[in-house]
Amino acid sequence: MRKLSRSLGAILGFFIFLIPGLAGAQGNLKQSTNTLHCLWKAQGESNIVYLFGSVHLLKATDYPLPAAIESAFTNSQIAVFETDIDKMDDPALQMSMMGRLMLPADQTLRQNLSSNVYESLSKHAAEVGLPMGTLERFRPAAAVMTVEVMQLTALGADPQLGVDKHFFKLARDASKHIIPLETPEFQIGLLVGFTKDEENLMVEKSLEDIDNEKKLYGEMVQAWKTGDSASLEKMLNEMRTDAPSIFKKLVSDRTASWIPQFEKLLHGSGNAIVIVGAGHLVGPDGVVELLKKKGVKVTQL
Repeated sequence: MRKLSRSLGAILGFFIFLIPGLAGAQGNLKQSTNTLHCLWKAQGESNIVYLFGSVHLLKATDYPLPAAIESAFTNSQIAVFETDIDKMDDPALQMSMMGRLMLPADQTLRQNLSSNVYESLSKHAAEVGLPMGTLERFRPAAAVMTVEVMQLTALGADPQLGVDKHFFKLARDASKHIIPLETPEFQIGLLVGFTKDEENLMVEKSLEDIDNEKKLYGEMVQAWKTGDSASLEKMLNEMRTDAPSIFKKLVSDRTASWIPQFEKLLHGSGNAIVIVGAGHLVGPDGVVELLKKKGVKVTQL
């Protein structure tokens, strides 16, 4: 149980990326050979707002990051993140969130999933050494996230090495002005607010490609490193068509809600760097295109 709690606690603030991202990724994508990064520059009235797509789990070998990314961070006085990462480490908040991720006392995971989806989840849980009894009281999304992250950590990926954690620590140490776009409570509210049908679909889609996780994760990181926004959009936002209602709640609605804050930053006097999951930046309803539609000059770096 201690192994389970540590794994789940490490990803509570980052669940949005994992579900629509790796779960929907498709293989055999053409790798980009350009020298771009998952980094854009939005020109403000008298300042610059950098938009950097985050990967929430990386390996030690993925560091150091390219100079262009580190320079964008150094040149920014404001750092914007998806959630309050510092608050996520508060033990009292973690206990509260764990409580919300549990099913009501009279329910079990088996009762909330179709028989075939439950059996598939049981199979994958066993493969990462996780008895289903330890997951039985978890809400479906929390259960499948735990299995998936344990699979990724077995490959060497680590939430503590994610881009968010890396730059949050640097921003705090440099006394930059830190702005969270959402509260942890809001994010957990999203996770527990799905219908039973949506929960079944989420678990099903998240398990479909888990057997190919090593290949898919490597392709995703490669596309991120080379700024291949077309491949990123295909991999990260596959759920747009597979599960549109889930995609809307987890990705597009949230992305759209952030735009007024980004516009405010563009009218400010200091440079800012926005660090959010890469899936929020790319695609027709991603931050880059939404800002361009408002007349903002956005250039990939």
